[in-house]
Amino acid sequence: MKKIIYLTLLSLVFISCDSNERNIKKTFNRLNDGEISAASKYIWPEDHKNLYTFDQRFLSKNDLLSFDIETIEKLNDESYKLTLNCNNSNKEVLDYFKTKGNLIAETKIVDTIFVKTANGKEYVTFDWDLNDKSISNNIKLSSILVKKLNLRSGPGKNFNVISQLENGDELLIDDNYENSNWRKGFYFEENSSIKKVYFSSKLTDRKEISFFTLKWAESLGIIVISILGLIVLFVVYPLLFSALFRAGGEGAGVFALILFVILLVAVYFTYQIIEIAFFELFIINLPF
Repeated sequence: MKKIIYLTLLSLVFISCDSNERNIKKTFNRLNDGEISAASKYIWPEDHKNLYTFDQRFLSKNDLLSFDIETIEKLNDESYKLTLNCNNSNKEVLDYFKTKGNLIAETKIVDTIFVKTANGKEYVTFDWDLNDKSISNNIKLSSILVKKLNLRSGPGKNFNVISQLENGDELLIDDNYENSNWRKGFYFEENSSIKKVYFSSKLTDRKEISFFTLKWAESLGIIVISILGLIVLFVVYPLLFSALFRAGGEGAGVFALILFVILLVAVYFTYQIIEIAFFELFIINLPF
């Protein structure tokens, strides 16, 4: 048994070694699956605002939109040239990349990804969307605190109402905008265009740039996940099943119910481990 565990861990070490190319592939695989939070794990933290904006403007409006990597060309240790095919894209997406200078064919995109290092961990850059000059580079997030909130064309009740948002909805705001009563925000219309809007600061809050909250599993490395998986498989499950079979006497029903709930939690935990391991070890190692 020990040999099997050692061989498993050793295989994981060699198979799951990260590289910049793999992190780029992981990022786009997660984006294509709509797993924005998981994708942010590989992206330079200061670029999370770019990812959030691109998701709100394009990805969340088209579930079928995907970016398939055709080639990754290493330019140097800190930059990589990507060729991607933009599938199921609409006119707004293609116009965006055409304006940005990335569109080289009907649906083919070329971009350069850079690698940055912080605390010994390497991240890839993501500069899509915030190159739009209408959006401030110093942005924060604001949530609506009332049942309905008017978005106006200017900072005052005498300006026209452009749209309304409901409690819990969020907007990007220009944190450089100085006004004690009004915030300047960015509203994404149905055609993905960006409109500047103004709304009450007293009826909304202001948050630092922290758009993504990773699940606990996404915040751990594949090696740690695998070790936890082995512990669950060879320790937790045997103990649970043993306790279930031995349950008896007074209070046995309640005890069995508690054990059953713990078993369900363990099953969910196992599912997350399998999902992460399958993605990291198998899908990512497939050809383009």
